[in-house]
Amino acid sequence: MMKTGIAALALASLGLTAVAAAAAEEMPFPDGFRTWTHIRSAVIGPASAAFARFGGMHSIYANPVAMDGYKTGNFPEGSVIVFDNHQVFNFQGTDVPTQRRFIDVMEKKGGGWRFSEFNGDSKTDRNVDVAQGQQQCAGCHTASKTDHVYSQFNP
Repeated sequence: MMKTGIAALALASLGLTAVAAAAAEEMPFPDGFRTWTHIRSAVIGPASAAFARFGGMHSIYANPVAMDGYKTGNFPEGSVIVFDNHQVFNFQGTDVPTQRRFIDVMEKKGGGWRFSEFNGDSKTDRNVDVAQGQQQCAGCHTASKTDHVYSQFNP
C-alpha cells in the first residue's frame, strides 16, 4: 500500500512538472514593444480579403535582435516581432486607431519561430497560445521568402 501511494505521488508530481513545463513554454507578453523599432503601419479595409481577421490599423514592431534579421534576411535566435492591431474610427476622412483588438507575437527560439496572440490590452488572456500558433500561423509564415517574416524594414 505504501509503494502504491508513493508511486501515485510520483506520478502526480510528474504531471505537475509537465503542466509547469508546458506553461513555461508560452511566450511572455512583450512589455515595452512600442519602444522597439517601428517597422511599418497599414490599414486593412473592408475591400481586403484579410479584413475579417486582420481588419483595422496595425503597426509592426521589432526588438533590437530582430533588426539584424531585417538587415540580413536571417533572423537570429531571440528575435521578437509584434503585430499590434487596432480598430479604426474614420474621423473627417482620417482613419484613427481606437481600441486594441489583439497583438500577434513571433519569437525565434530553439531554432524556429513560435507564434502567440494576446487578446485586446490583456497581458495574459490569449486568443492563440504557442501550440495553436503552430497550427494557425506557422503554415502561412513558412511561405515567406525571408525566414518566415513578411514585413520589410525601409528606414
